[in-house]
Amino acid sequence: MKSMYSISKLLGSLLFPKQCPGCSRALMKWEKEICQHCMQKLPLITNTKANETILQQRLAGRVNLIQGYAMMRFYQGSLTQKLLHAIKYRGKSQLAISLGEMFGESIKNELTMSDESILVPVPLHPLKHQVRGYNQSEKIAEGLSKSLGIACEARAMERVNFHVSQTKKGKESRWNQIKNDFLAKKEIVRQRDIILVDDVCTSGATIEACAQALKEQEVKTISLLTLAVAGEFYL
Repeated sequence: MKSMYSISKLLGSLLFPKQCPGCSRALMKWEKEICQHCMQKLPLITNTKANETILQQRLAGRVNLIQGYAMMRFYQGSLTQKLLHAIKYRGKSQLAISLGEMFGESIKNELTMSDESILVPVPLHPLKHQVRGYNQSEKIAEGLSKSLGIACEARAMERVNFHVSQTKKGKESRWNQIKNDFLAKKEIVRQRDIILVDDVCTSGATIEACAQALKEQEVKTISLLTLAVAGEFYL
């Protein structure tokens, strides 16, 4: 029975090879989630402790980020957009884990961590989680946890209000809509060094709302790791 299953799996991979979410090419067996061609084209950001990062600048005056790192640049039509679309709408949860692990490896010598550090993924509303089947930020955090050796606390926050997509709203409109969306669990986050994890940072309204909920529960510090950051200026 086991040999029949193996043969069936082999035939399936030959007839329907796994495709790269970036370019739709068939992946070679040594390629994991992204083909080598697309790996070389990823719009990566060089992260360093030497300067204040774009994430800290973007959230200045709203969130006192101890540190903030992004892995890739995001803009319309970019490879980053294709990958995030595959993660959010095409069920590519393993892609999120793989990118999270890659991200963690790239910043492990830059990121300041303590015994009280925990990864806290930005939560989805339960209805959206049910439709999607998983929280993409939690999957990214799972990969980060593997490479950084920090615990991921997916239960640390919850989202209590449901909204349709906010991607076309302005910064003020997004903030007014989501400022009371999140609750943090004091028994998990109190006196911890929180490292928020998200898929993409645009206006920063979601992170600001999360930070507000966390500060109400007496966290020590807040940092941010996001797979991508949108905007015209990058470090």
